[in-house]
Amino acid sequence: MADHAELRRRAAAALARRVPADLAVWAVLDPATLLWSDCVLVGAERDVAFENAVFDNEYRVDDVLKLTDVAATGRAGALSAVTGGDPAASARYRDVLAPRGFTDELRVPLHDGRTTWGAAVLLRAGGTFAAADVAAASAVARPLGEALRDALVRTGRDLVGGAPAGTILTDADGRVLDLSEDARALLGGDAVPQVVQAVAARRAAGLPAEGTVPLTDGRWLSFRASPLGGALAVVVEEVRPHQVADLVVRSKGLTPRERQVLAALARGASNRRIARECGMSEYTVLDHVKRLFAKFGVSGRGELTAALFFDHYADAHSGR
Repeated sequence: MADHAELRRRAAAALARRVPADLAVWAVLDPATLLWSDCVLVGAERDVAFENAVFDNEYRVDDVLKLTDVAATGRAGALSAVTGGDPAASARYRDVLAPRGFTDELRVPLHDGRTTWGAAVLLRAGGTFAAADVAAASAVARPLGEALRDALVRTGRDLVGGAPAGTILTDADGRVLDLSEDARALLGGDAVPQVVQAVAARRAAGLPAEGTVPLTDGRWLSFRASPLGGALAVVVEEVRPHQVADLVVRSKGLTPRERQVLAALARGASNRRIARECGMSEYTVLDHVKRLFAKFGVSGRGELTAALFFDHYADAHSGR
C-alpha cells in the first residue's frame, strides 16, 4: 500500500485528467477537528504567506464553502456556484484568491461515509468549475476518502513511540522563530508542517489550538499551542495511545453502541456484565461482538485489544 503522501499525489494526477486545475492542494485533515494537517501541492511550490491567508480565512472569517461545510454534505462544491455566480461575495475570493490570480475554487471532502480524513482544494486561474466538474469530484470523494483512511490508520505497536516532546516557537501568525532539538528529532529536521500555522490561526480565533498530523512511517504527531509573551509555544509530541485508538476506531466506522461494547471489552468485561452495563440482552451483546471482530478482522478478544492498543489505553482500563 502507498503511504498517504504518495496516495494523494496519485489521486491528484488521476483527478486532474477529469477536472483540470492550475493549483491543487491535497490535505490530510485531523478527523476530530477538521484542522488542516499535512498538504501535498501540485502546480506550485509552498507559499507560507498564502497558507497563512487561507488559514486566517478558514478559522477567523465568516465565509462560504468552509471545510466544515463540504465535510457536512460529503459533496464537492465550487465557490462560483455557492455564491450564485458572484465569487466576489466571498471574503476568501476577494482577499486570498483574486489577488493571486485565481478565478474559482473547488473543494472536495475525502470521507468514508462517516468521517472526513482529508480534502482536495482545486484552484483555476481563468474560468470557473462547471457542474460536471463538481459532479466528477463528488463521485470520487468517498472512494478516495476510504483509500486515504486506510493509508493513514495503521494498527501496530510501532505507532506509539517514547520520544520526548519538543517545542516550536512561532509568532502569532505561525511563522517559525525557533525549534528545540527534541522538536527537530520528532520532525526529522527543520521542516515544519502546515498544521503549525493552522493551530496558530485557531488560537488567534479563540478556537481549540491543537491538532494532529500523520507521518509517512505510520506515526502521528500532535501539536498544541499556548501563548508565550507575544509569541506562541507549540508543543509537538507523538500521539498518546488513546489518541491512536480513537483514530483506529474512527476508521472502522463503529456505531455508538459498538463503541460502547468495544470499551467494555477492552476493560475485560464479560458478555453478561456488558449486557447489564449497556442495558441490552446477552444475545445482542454477542451480535455486537461478532460485528466488531468482523470489522477489525480478528477472531478473538485478545486480538481485538491488541489491534486497538487498549492494553496501553489507561483510561479504558481504569474505567475513567
